[in-house]
Amino acid sequence: MEHLSSARSFLKMPVVMLFGSQFLAAVSLFLVIFPIYTSFNDTMPSLPVIFAVQGVVAATIGIFFGLAKWWTVVQVALPFAAFYSAHLQIPAFVWLLLFGLCALIYWNSARDGIPLYLSNSTTWAALAQVLPEKEGIRIIDLGGGVGGTALYLARNRPDAQILSMESAPIPAFISKLRWQWCGLKNVEMRSENFWKENLSAYQVVYAFLSPVPMSRLYEKVKAEMEPGSLFISNSFDVEDVQADEVLELNDNRQTKLYLYRN
Repeated sequence: MEHLSSARSFLKMPVVMLFGSQFLAAVSLFLVIFPIYTSFNDTMPSLPVIFAVQGVVAATIGIFFGLAKWWTVVQVALPFAAFYSAHLQIPAFVWLLLFGLCALIYWNSARDGIPLYLSNSTTWAALAQVLPEKEGIRIIDLGGGVGGTALYLARNRPDAQILSMESAPIPAFISKLRWQWCGLKNVEMRSENFWKENLSAYQVVYAFLSPVPMSRLYEKVKAEMEPGSLFISNSFDVEDVQADEVLELNDNRQTKLYLYRN
């Protein structure tokens, strides 16, 4: 049963669904779409048309599988990128290095469907305003990126204890460097998977993730956080759950902060 659960988790990984969608799209292209097209035309479609159809079909399959809609752009662009990159006179190790760099930065995109989003200064200020006034509160930033949010809150709330958790290697490394340089005693940066952290010790949980993990995260929040605690989600609400308060910020993103009180 455990092996079956692991297999299901593997198949639900966004990167697996991404390439699975591309594979099924290619199969449907050659076994269904091309035969139908050639029965009405004497020539094959041009390469750009083929790549466009491949991308659109893959994107449609991906949405059916449950991929977030923002993956549609990746699905459509992937066939073009794969073809044209193969025809550029660039050594293979360069692409390998670029892939490795992207993997180290966007580590959680492939595994959990969580891209690297960075909160801006307008959001930091809004967060500082909605924090409980009680002294000694503990705050955790889930998927803290390069640590900007945690450092801002630590400076503005010296009485609070702030933890930032980021598992993507390069952002986590940068956040730890900033932590060492800042000299603040009330903040900590950890390079760990936040899913393993028990949230019962925190009065405020902040997250800027993606639509993909929100339902699962909310279940964790409800199960672990104490009554009277506060969960704040940047930009992404919890499906079928009404937020207690929504703050609309005056920034370029038109950011919304969704506040859920336990």
